[in-house]
Amino acid sequence: MLLSDKKYGSPRLSNEILDCSMPMTFDQYGNCGFYCLYCFSSFQRDIRGKVGSLKYAKRTEVKAVSVPAFKKIFSPEYKGVFKYIVQNRKPMQWGGLSDPFCPLEEKFGVGLEIMNFLADIQYPVSYSSKGDLLLRDDRYWQAMMKNKDNSHYKASIITLDEKVHPILEAGTPTPERRFEVLRELSKAGIYTVLRMRPFIIGITDKDAIKMLEMAKEAGVKAVSTEFFCLEQRANGRTRQKYKKISELIGFDVMKFYKKVSTTKGYLRLNYKIKEKYLRPVKEKCEELGLKLHVSDAHHKELGCTGSCCGLPDDHKTLSNYQKSQFTNAIVIARKNGKVRFSEIADEFEWLKTFNWNVAVHAKGVDECNRKKWTMFEYMRNAWNNPKDGHSPYRYFGHALVPVGKDENNDIIYKYAGVWDKELKCGEK
Repeated sequence: MLLSDKKYGSPRLSNEILDCSMPMTFDQYGNCGFYCLYCFSSFQRDIRGKVGSLKYAKRTEVKAVSVPAFKKIFSPEYKGVFKYIVQNRKPMQWGGLSDPFCPLEEKFGVGLEIMNFLADIQYPVSYSSKGDLLLRDDRYWQAMMKNKDNSHYKASIITLDEKVHPILEAGTPTPERRFEVLRELSKAGIYTVLRMRPFIIGITDKDAIKMLEMAKEAGVKAVSTEFFCLEQRANGRTRQKYKKISELIGFDVMKFYKKVSTTKGYLRLNYKIKEKYLRPVKEKCEELGLKLHVSDAHHKELGCTGSCCGLPDDHKTLSNYQKSQFTNAIVIARKNGKVRFSEIADEFEWLKTFNWNVAVHAKGVDECNRKKWTMFEYMRNAWNNPKDGHSPYRYFGHALVPVGKDENNDIIYKYAGVWDKELKCGEK
């Protein structure tokens, strides 16, 4: 593997900005050194069918970010789309399309320089990883410790099966090793989260309760979960991955998703089937005193805060997450019975500073009609159009229903989810 002379463009605005608490998402490399069968970013590359996807598959060339360019984003002179986020010290998500502590980082070390820079400026970061580099290279541990008061660490673990794991997540440390990372970070004072994502029926449900117990023993404070989504437009390489997943779970995953999904193209399981698997997870989290967060569109109302990645609401820096988004809205609605657009207005002024298609990479008629909309206008249109697939009504599987309009002519939504308004969040 060689490091390309060309630079990788990151950070970026999340495509899921409408319901994301950390819209500034970062990866130091354009590829990942792990080979997980369920990786959604590899599916995206396969669908595009570009030369870049072939390079990704062969792992012959790696693009890395420009560290000087990354540092400039945090300077007073920076005027770009992230200006509001960095000036207001909103947490950055690190690990969106690749793993921050994967073998590529061990080989090239670009992330270490960035970790030390973020520690120097004490900037809040939420890491998502399956790696154990923190325990194998003291330089990374020390960089994390320099910024531990601003660090949030999520370890992705979805199975304990010793036969399934090496096939499903080739190249990754064992699940037990990842729990060890969580344990050591928790002991050191880092806010840790078990990232039970993607939740794969036929695999994750077999070990979910045991993993929650192990998370509690490791000092984890919260759990974030999301069900596996399947890309129906998959090409031959991706279909081979689905075939392997089918062999692991014992049934045809493509046929199953076509039968029980509510969408086309990118297939998501329906609201009801997810409830069956989430209920024991919810009950166990309440028994153990773990805060539950759901990244699925369905059952997102279960979240203990307005951050589906598990950012807390009682931390001096990590709680300063983006509040003007629909995850925050549905949590408010569950607690209060109803929610108004004005109740998530904290960052509306920022959303007016850039066009919607900077974050939402749509094509065709919609882009032609809406390309001049600001992100705020795009969000408000989705809020006020229940027929829109991105509206709180449709996106959340009718857990929010329109019941009228407020003085600004914005829809008022009523909570109609299956879960009680009062949930135990980290309380036994």
